[in-house]
Amino acid sequence: MSRLMVKVSILVALVILVGIACSRSATPVSITTPGDKGPIQIGKLSREQEWDKLVVAAKKEGSVMVYHTSIGEAREASARVFKEKYGIAIDYLAGRGPELVERLIKERQVGLYAVDAKLTGLTTFFNSISPLKITIPLEPLLVLPEVTDGTKWRTGNVPFIDKDRTTIAFSLTRYSYVTINTDMVKEGEFTSYEDLLNPKWKGKIVMNDPTLSQGVGWFTFIMLQAYGREKGEDFMGKLAKQEPMIIRDQRLQAEWVARGKYPVAIATEISARDAMIKAGAPIKPLAMKEGQATGSGPMNLMVFDRAPHPNAAKLFTNWVLSWEGGEIMSKHSGYLSARADVSTEGFDPIFVPGPKDGLPIEEYKLQEGNMTKLGAAIFKDLLPK
Repeated sequence: MSRLMVKVSILVALVILVGIACSRSATPVSITTPGDKGPIQIGKLSREQEWDKLVVAAKKEGSVMVYHTSIGEAREASARVFKEKYGIAIDYLAGRGPELVERLIKERQVGLYAVDAKLTGLTTFFNSISPLKITIPLEPLLVLPEVTDGTKWRTGNVPFIDKDRTTIAFSLTRYSYVTINTDMVKEGEFTSYEDLLNPKWKGKIVMNDPTLSQGVGWFTFIMLQAYGREKGEDFMGKLAKQEPMIIRDQRLQAEWVARGKYPVAIATEISARDAMIKAGAPIKPLAMKEGQATGSGPMNLMVFDRAPHPNAAKLFTNWVLSWEGGEIMSKHSGYLSARADVSTEGFDPIFVPGPKDGLPIEEYKLQEGNMTKLGAAIFKDLLPK
């Protein structure tokens, strides 16, 4: 073979090799990771393209309908920022958990599918919504890497709370169930729940309905964690003899202790209490020696099947679970975010969970649902008519 032909052969081989290398670099790399439904494209560009496509589709839908229980000022703050950022309105509808579930059922019975997502407590979810089988798995909706990255969450992983992975708890907060008016209660007068039984406080306690919301959460904590069933029933029976004023209006309860109508409140709703504190009211939440429950409050997100605005619901899901959404919801609701990168500034240390604190399991929340009957029986003569 002549030297010329050798040179030509070498040149052709080099061209082929370069062509192969270029074709490989132009092909997106795909991998499958645990929990994925299928291969995903790796690379900033593909993520950006998917996100941009979602934003465009969501804008065409124009709004997202979200039912929620009490989230305080986070309602207005989140709606404002989401609208400014994406041009999409969050249409919020507020109500108690059971009331909204009843509304949801009636809507569907007449063929009306008006709501996209819901923010609610875990007791309502496990006892009332989950049995309906109308929520969809959230994992396929998660697009943002900062949302799917387990290291961004205090729990070490995306905090799905049910086996079907249809609901995510985006708050992790320690609860304080006793709130005092500091002008009327001396420091150190309450260190234990047993202090509520002091005859001095008879007729001077305002208490959230033990069959609803924060009230049933506190009742269940006493029964299942703080004291146990036998001692818990004895404690609650004695507390009933203290003749607490039981109320269902959560904002009014916070207002009454803030104004000094009652010096002590039990199971005050967090956002209502925090609004009074921000206004300068002389009230203070306390931690008792029996310990504190940890939970997510009403900050549990689910998306419904047959959602009228599926793309806007997907966008809202990713945003509310992101750092920005977490900062806004945490700052304005009083419920600390479950994200590890969201600031705890402004929160009393008694609310900040420790490394061993986690979310309540499904079995506990189902028992909490059963506790409503016991609470109703013990306080039957004091419950609002």
